[in-house]
Amino acid sequence: MRRPASAARRPAASALLVTAVLAGSLISAGGQDSAAAAQAAAAAPEVITVDTGRQSGPLTKAGLGTLFGVTTTPNTPAALADGTQVLLAQHQSMDGDTSYPSSTESVAAKLRGTGVKMVGRYNDLMGGWPYVWKGIDDWNAKVDSATRSIQKYKDVLSAVAPLNEPDNKLGTQPDSPFMTDPRVPGATYDAKVNWLWTQTVRRIRAIDGSVRIMGPNYEHYNPWESPDRQPRMRDFLVNAKNTGTLPDIIGWHSLGPSPGDVPESLTRYYQPLEQQLGISPRPVMIEEYGPGNGEFEGVPGTMVKHWAEFARYGVDSAAMGIYTNPGLLGNTLRRTTGGLKPNGGWYFMNWFRELRGNQLFVSRWDTRHYQGSDAVASWDSASRSVTVLAGGDDGDIDVRVLGLAARGLGPQVRVRIDTTDWTTDPLATDRRAERAGDPQSGPYNVYDKVLTLDSGGNLTVPIRGMEHLDGYRIVVEPTGAAASYPGKYEAEDAVQSGTVPHTGSDTNLASGRGYIGGIDGAGSSVTFTVDAAKAGVHLLRVRYANGTAATSTHQVRVNSEAQGAVSYPATGGWANATMGTAVKRIALKAGRNTVTLAKGDGFAELDFIDVRPDTHRYEAELAAVSGAGIRHFQWNEFPDYVGGIDGATSSVDFAVDAPRAGSYLVDVGYANGLSGTAGHTVTVNGASAGTIAYPATGGWLSGPRQDADEGTATVRLTLREGVNHIRLTKGEGYAELDWLALRTE
Repeated sequence: MRRPASAARRPAASALLVTAVLAGSLISAGGQDSAAAAQAAAAAPEVITVDTGRQSGPLTKAGLGTLFGVTTTPNTPAALADGTQVLLAQHQSMDGDTSYPSSTESVAAKLRGTGVKMVGRYNDLMGGWPYVWKGIDDWNAKVDSATRSIQKYKDVLSAVAPLNEPDNKLGTQPDSPFMTDPRVPGATYDAKVNWLWTQTVRRIRAIDGSVRIMGPNYEHYNPWESPDRQPRMRDFLVNAKNTGTLPDIIGWHSLGPSPGDVPESLTRYYQPLEQQLGISPRPVMIEEYGPGNGEFEGVPGTMVKHWAEFARYGVDSAAMGIYTNPGLLGNTLRRTTGGLKPNGGWYFMNWFRELRGNQLFVSRWDTRHYQGSDAVASWDSASRSVTVLAGGDDGDIDVRVLGLAARGLGPQVRVRIDTTDWTTDPLATDRRAERAGDPQSGPYNVYDKVLTLDSGGNLTVPIRGMEHLDGYRIVVEPTGAAASYPGKYEAEDAVQSGTVPHTGSDTNLASGRGYIGGIDGAGSSVTFTVDAAKAGVHLLRVRYANGTAATSTHQVRVNSEAQGAVSYPATGGWANATMGTAVKRIALKAGRNTVTLAKGDGFAELDFIDVRPDTHRYEAELAAVSGAGIRHFQWNEFPDYVGGIDGATSSVDFAVDAPRAGSYLVDVGYANGLSGTAGHTVTVNGASAGTIAYPATGGWLSGPRQDADEGTATVRLTLREGVNHIRLTKGEGYAELDWLALRTE
């Protein structure tokens, strides 16, 4: 189907409807993007409604926190922690003990001068998992020592949690040491736990009567799933009230997939118990939240659904459960040769951290659909602006912002839409979202224009093709000039050949003054002038529309050199109705470059491109490993590198994406803890390509310094355009492998 070069046969978008449309996000490493927008094009959009007339107090920002988010190894930057975190749940230290990198004494100094507070988890002092009960004398000594410890850093301490998941982690079996200890009274496991709670709180308060105490901190408090859970909470509260040991903060874990679990537990079960028992309302802390389903920790579109429910139901604070590794601020930092760097999740949390003003009422399209899209929003009276953070679903979303005229805005407003993309690698052997999320230099702007409110003084912002992993920010503010966005290049400002520029009434969805269509002839093309700080592999993001039913392409030329094609899956309409985002790797020289998108298969229209250095590196633990072991760093629990490459045929096969055929410098992160130089043989796409040498690094990746003892080795390889397989096989000596990356000269 050919898209008409003229727009005369298409209806123009209404001038009264704000139609800022956001494209679906890219899949960074594979040069592909989702076709969710096209699949959902015929469905009625979900609706998120933001009512500026219904304001509560300042946002508590519950959800900005993580379990073991800050460590000394790796060395979590304090500034990055301050940029996203409010609450950290950390291992509690004994007095003077800094041996564990995520313990309270180890990280306290790092948090001074920030806005971040800690919860000290006393139960972790027991050791083991489940915890190992070593008797009441051992426990009392640890409690006393820990309470002396907190006197050194109460300025960065939010509370202490005497117990952690005591509903099942102290040994529920009849023959467990906890159950058989004659010095722990109680006929049942829960009775023994309640006795231990009372004794522990009394010991803490005997040393420090002012520290806030949080509990009971159950792993499960969703009473609709098990009949024992509400009686357990009731018995805990009755015992605590009768013994004078009520927690200052009520808290539990919510580790299921539904963001609606906390509202259900809080409103239908816990708050009625407070009222029945005559207990004054407690602040609520969800000390661990989020599912271990591979798509949660640090992922913008998943996090925001939990934040929205916390805000809606008045949760005071919450920290993400950890399903990756400590020190990464809830999976929002990535290891690089230059230290820990933020990914899209960090930027999304940073947006939330920096929200100012009053919380606005936000309602979802369907209150029964907890897995759908959701949002948090604020009104800042100082800047007279509304900010909405949204995400969580695939398809089309309408964000309705009510009452803008009543806030003194309009008849025109400036609307900005930005994204934080959660990049994924389709070439990885483990494609769970949590294993992805490349470091990024910042968010992406897709829209910055002055638009007109409707006759009621309201605004509707359609998000078309939302990707459920990504985060979206909408800012509505008084009129002003669009900002400059480095790396973003508008198609209407590029050099065009054989095209049809659109700058009229059908351009409401375009990022700048318009978009380019009619790229239909054999010689049709759009050429952008792009600047690169240095030579290397870059990511080319293209905002486009493809109203046909099939995938289209444009041929890519960089400085007149052919560099393959960029693919445009169908978007369900042309650029007057919807858009999508496609991505391809390209190789640029340092300085000024030309990037040409020329007619390929099918038809597509262009809005803008965004070009930035490619930050992706191919992790060894996500490659194809044979005859070796996928291992984790000390203090971690999840895969970090490959070791045991010791057999004659032990190998790691990396699938990599080369933007063009030619010569590349291939860097390999490794460790060689022996005194001599080690080596691996190298094959590319099955053909021998020589060897790579690994000089001694002075330590192994399994050591206490983690990747601080890592070296970088380099080999020059010739690759074809597209997917290549680089296999590193045991050669001389021994080496462990962490990652591989491509460079151009």
